[in-house]
Amino acid sequence: MRPAQLAAAALAVLLLSSCSSLPPSSPAATPPATGGGTASQPATASAPATQADPSGTAVEFAAAGDFGDGQAAAEVLDAMAGSKAQFGLALGDLSYGSPGKESAWCSFVADHLGPDIPLQLLSGNHESDGRNGSIDAFAACLPPRLPGAHGVYGRQWFVDLPQRDPVLRLIMISPGLDFADSGRWDYVPGNEHYDWTATAIDSARDAGIPWVVVASHLPCQTMGRYDCEPGPAVTNLLLDRKVDLVLHGHEHLYQRTHQLSLGPGCPSLLPAHSAAACIADTDSDFVSGSGTVFATVGTGGRPLRDVNASDVEARYFAAYSGKNEDPTHGFLKIRVTGDALRAEFVRAGGGNFADSFTLHRR
Repeated sequence: MRPAQLAAAALAVLLLSSCSSLPPSSPAATPPATGGGTASQPATASAPATQADPSGTAVEFAAAGDFGDGQAAAEVLDAMAGSKAQFGLALGDLSYGSPGKESAWCSFVADHLGPDIPLQLLSGNHESDGRNGSIDAFAACLPPRLPGAHGVYGRQWFVDLPQRDPVLRLIMISPGLDFADSGRWDYVPGNEHYDWTATAIDSARDAGIPWVVVASHLPCQTMGRYDCEPGPAVTNLLLDRKVDLVLHGHEHLYQRTHQLSLGPGCPSLLPAHSAAACIADTDSDFVSGSGTVFATVGTGGRPLRDVNASDVEARYFAAYSGKNEDPTHGFLKIRVTGDALRAEFVRAGGGNFADSFTLHRR
């Protein structure tokens, strides 16, 4: 076994050991129920032997959020299936349906994706608080199928891909979401969620995994209708650690930034503000380690919303599409090898919007 593999294995054991020793309120343990009723419990990420394992030196996956169960969502899922991605990544806000009907949406997904492309879940605000179903129920009918996942599936988990000689660590987090059984999950310096995220990133770097991609339902910088709902602290953590790519949903549009970076002229990225010094590169052909690209892909099927091109944060964005700007449903297809991370927006219906970008290893 190579030194990088030994380091990765040791760090995984360390993280799992620390998870098992944490109190029930820890993000790596099952969050306790609160209030007078009985809350369903989230499934801990695991991987039965029959589940899919992305193999080879390349990892390819499709990411989108904000689906529903209408014609546009069906077209997006059909396009994912046709893309031959190894798996799909749901960036939150799943069915928009009634509580208790989660299995119907899971069947809808399976009918369009087929048995060979699992959709792996991250909660959005519509299922974290139970208004449109429970993330735990969705996780039960679309369970974890990527071997070696650690954490609480659907809420906060990570996985290294492929399992042997990984080129990618994919980290899923839930800053700013209110969970029905455990309240709001804040990610601020010194708390358990923030520390879990920092450890997941740092241990990937220490293990020599080339690429780190983080997914979080709520964006901070945006040209849509929302404010910085997750809070700026976690966004600045991701920038400080030079995470390569961050994926979001929530806003029903597509928006992708330039490569952003902290530095002497940009000590932090502030909400409702922009600074030229925070932009590291603008040509869509980036070098890893120079900064972070943020992509919101809320184009999974729900009706699209307007993009505000006059927003003060608009200078951070290189490409965007919404109801008033070439409205197009689709997903971001991401291909990761040891040398490069390539991403392309794949159209599923509507307009003809296109976007692509590449990060290269130094």
